[in-house]
Amino acid sequence: MSRKEKILNCFNARDELSIDNARYQDFTRRLFNFLLEEDLGKGDVSQYPPAAFGKKIECAIIVKEEGVVAGLEEIIFLLGQYRVKVLTDFLDGDIIKIGDVLLKLQGEAGKILALERTVLNILQRFCGIATMTARYQSRIGRQDCFIIGTRKTLFGFWDKKAVQSGGGLTHRLNLEDAVMLKENHLDLLKKNGVSIFETLENIIRKNKGLRFIEIEVTYEQEFWEMARNLEKVKFDVPKVLMFDHFTVHQIRNLIEEMQKRGIYDDLLLEASGDITLETVSSYAEAGIDVISSGALTHSVKGLDLTLLFNYQNK
Repeated sequence: MSRKEKILNCFNARDELSIDNARYQDFTRRLFNFLLEEDLGKGDVSQYPPAAFGKKIECAIIVKEEGVVAGLEEIIFLLGQYRVKVLTDFLDGDIIKIGDVLLKLQGEAGKILALERTVLNILQRFCGIATMTARYQSRIGRQDCFIIGTRKTLFGFWDKKAVQSGGGLTHRLNLEDAVMLKENHLDLLKKNGVSIFETLENIIRKNKGLRFIEIEVTYEQEFWEMARNLEKVKFDVPKVLMFDHFTVHQIRNLIEEMQKRGIYDDLLLEASGDITLETVSSYAEAGIDVISSGALTHSVKGLDLTLLFNYQNK
């Protein structure tokens, strides 16, 4: 198996983040209904007289800012639950430009007005995350290195799906998905005299189907210590080491030493910690497999979209 295939086996959650997946579909429906109920309250009091808002209309969501589209699968599914027909010429991951008609909606005017803000909020966030992800991925410049999202999300699975639509991959979907021993885990284990190696083996025995096991390291001595612990684990589970706030120079030197010692092929490597659009390419060039960034999801700006009834003249 190639190194790229190993990366995809660990960090590609496309099947789990599909509307055809029962768990993801249920999550999508429940979160949308929660957001919609919060916005609607007891109903839209502005829709008066009722007869003016009960007619069937066609309207459109128009692009006001260039970016990458995401969230179409979710919005089409959700609007179908409310008997609003959706037409589009785009697929998730496509580039969209100012003035593009992203979606045409056909249904009762009042129903579309009631759904409008919730739909736009979701779609704008999806597209904003996908657009930022695509920018990071284009800076990486390697076909076997990926930007990945983290659990620093507002909308959980949706944010992770948006990252994948933008060409990135995702970290754990939740805490049961993979083993991740971070600084606080290691501190507690060491203070209590617990073996890291035995901890990993026991976790793997108790949890079948783990996507990977990973340990975060913060300095060079710890890196080699945890690399040895992972090397001793003989279970057939992908093993990952995360460089937390290491410099590019440090990472490059450690990877060269791993190759000399013959352990590079056995471990996947992640870089994390204040990595920006300006620095992401240098980390990729150092030999990293995945680069995680909470900025993809925790503070991204939504892409500018608008819904118009009289869109033909715009």
